Amino acid sequence: MDRTPSATPLWAARVSPLIAELRAAPRAGRQALRAELWRVLHAAVFAALRAQSRRIVPVSAEDLEDLAAAKALELLEQAEGNRWEPAGRAAHEVMGYLWRVARNALVDLARRRGREAPPPLDDAGWDRALQSDPDREAGPLEMTVAQEFVSDLGDCLEALSPRSRAVWTLRALFERPSRDIAAALALKAPHVDVLVQRAREAISECMTRKGHEITDVHPQAFVLLWQRWSTAGRRATFEVLRPGRRTRGVGHD
Repeated sequence: MDRTPSATPLWAARVSPLIAELRAAPRAGRQALRAELWRVLHAAVFAALRAQSRRIVPVSAEDLEDLAAAKALELLEQAEGNRWEPAGRAAHEVMGYLWRVARNALVDLARRRGREAPPPLDDAGWDRALQSDPDREAGPLEMTVAQEFVSDLGDCLEALSPRSRAVWTLRALFERPSRDIAAALALKAPHVDVLVQRAREAISECMTRKGHEITDVHPQAFVLLWQRWSTAGRRATFEVLRPGRRTRGVGHD
């Protein structure tokens, strides 16, 4: 699995203070801070793109520059608009986030190029193309992305309260209806629906902060998720559901 470098560069510790300064600055004084933050983000993303590109997709210097410029601007807009919040994150976490942003940009580029490939020229080529999608096994790159997705999703789930995690698990993995979940947790079905929605929103926000989009993930990720949670997840869920355990008021829902 791809990992970020072990050494944390100095720029990673500069990102959060720069964003805080930018948000606090008067409108007329923000341009210089925007320019400095963009330069830091551009250099960081460019380095992450270059380091990972050989394992994902062949790219030219122009490709790297275009991707780095676009992602740096996107991150700058997210930071200024409070849609990316690195405050309180360690420098290595900020670096890891930008590393994943760069990786996702390369994956998107590889997929676009795959979709833009010229069509087969003969019947045999069409047969091969039609047999290759959409139920094919995930390749090494897609398995890496899927494994990272599942690992980070597990972290996001651990941040939920026990009751919210149990509700999410019963709905998302076991596909139990609200009335069954409500009966198991001594709740009313509408309350279950509220908890499910809140859990989904919390997980979505958490995964976005970690640089993941669900549309980027191969279906194999959900097989991995089931394998991971079919043991640990069941134990944790059924502990909340254990007969005689007080379920009301578990966590802070």
